[in-house]
Amino acid sequence: MEVMDEPVVDGTCLTMCPEDEIALRIREGLVHMLETSSVHLELNGKSRRSVADASKMVKEFSRPAAGRADTESHNLRPVPVLKQTVAYLYKDIVASDHPAWSTIYEFVFDRLRAVRQDMVIQGIVGQDAIQLLEQVVRFHLYASYRLRDASVADFDPVINKQHLLECLKRLLYLYQVTPGHHEHRVEMESVYLLDNLGDHHAMTHYLDLDQSLRKSPLLLQCYKISSAYVQANYLRVLRLLWQLPCAMSLCAVNQHIYKVQIHFLEILSFGFNAKSCKFPVNLLTTVLHMDSDKRTEELCSHCSLIDMFENLSPEYICFNKTNFRKPHPLKQPAAGLLILDKLLYKCSIPELLLGINKKSMFEDTGNEEWIQIQEKNVNAVKPQGSLLITTKDHLDKGDMEELTYLKNIMQGVTLQDNKTPNTGLKRYRGRGRGRQE
Repeated sequence: MEVMDEPVVDGTCLTMCPEDEIALRIREGLVHMLETSSVHLELNGKSRRSVADASKMVKEFSRPAAGRADTESHNLRPVPVLKQTVAYLYKDIVASDHPAWSTIYEFVFDRLRAVRQDMVIQGIVGQDAIQLLEQVVRFHLYASYRLRDASVADFDPVINKQHLLECLKRLLYLYQVTPGHHEHRVEMESVYLLDNLGDHHAMTHYLDLDQSLRKSPLLLQCYKISSAYVQANYLRVLRLLWQLPCAMSLCAVNQHIYKVQIHFLEILSFGFNAKSCKFPVNLLTTVLHMDSDKRTEELCSHCSLIDMFENLSPEYICFNKTNFRKPHPLKQPAAGLLILDKLLYKCSIPELLLGINKKSMFEDTGNEEWIQIQEKNVNAVKPQGSLLITTKDHLDKGDMEELTYLKNIMQGVTLQDNKTPNTGLKRYRGRGRGRQE
């Protein structure tokens, strides 16, 4: 990928939509409903009609074709107009009270593609390109979370992620070749690391960054999450995820949380595989960081750990590695993320997408209350069995905290007849010497 020092064409269009396109679309009836205004007409009483509003029309994306004048300067918008267009889309369209947000997504998605097209034709690079791409990336992240329960006909997550990664990779490249300080680089680097959770290319990219970036608290925490995921330490993954202060990072990792919870349940099904072992549902809710016991029961039911027809309100889970089944397909359910919902509720969505208010992007109080409640529930569990974990002096502070947390969790497991749960160790008896698996 090459970076051009000078733009190939300088755009001269000072409106969000070129005049030729406005005339063509009005004549052919191709005006979007979000580009119209309502007027009142006196025809046999009062009536209302929508007409095209040139001030609301935004240039739509069109594929290059032979004989088209896409590269003419009067059809291209310069950088100030492109920034004005993106600001209009976020402040007036995304923030509007439209009943179907999928319609807003379709409209904004197409207009942002046109913005990127104008950037490529004019060869816009540097800080201007970085600012525009950062805003486009945030929109795709926010849309992936808000439309998580939409049908494929209204929202295609595969296409959305394809455009997200395309913009994100281009953005990371511009960070490397553009000198100077980039205010939101840590945020975008963390998004790339969490969106590709556990991917060795993303983790290698982190290790190649400058030391000052790697020591950033947010980016370092994201790397720890990815490392814990690779090591199958899902308990640490979930704990660190719920301490993320960045809304965009949570939007990026939300797609992986359901898979992490399923994998963690599978490990618990093997580790606590004993008929005499009962795992409290409320404690499992805390461990999995679910919003409620009901959602925990639904998740266990999907994994064939609970028969909801026989046991309508279970208080304990009896793990069984034989009965455990991974849901297919392994898709994130429609339920949202509580801490992310709190962050989005407290901030202004247009400011979040535009990156205007940094406080709305990094909020430390959005999940503190949730974390304190979860830790209080774990610490309040009284020992009902004899299962403990001993710690060692050579472990670091982070490992000691994990072991202490896990110790408090396992103290809440009920063991009948003082039998210890099956740890997965099985001895085969038969001819010859016994062997262990």
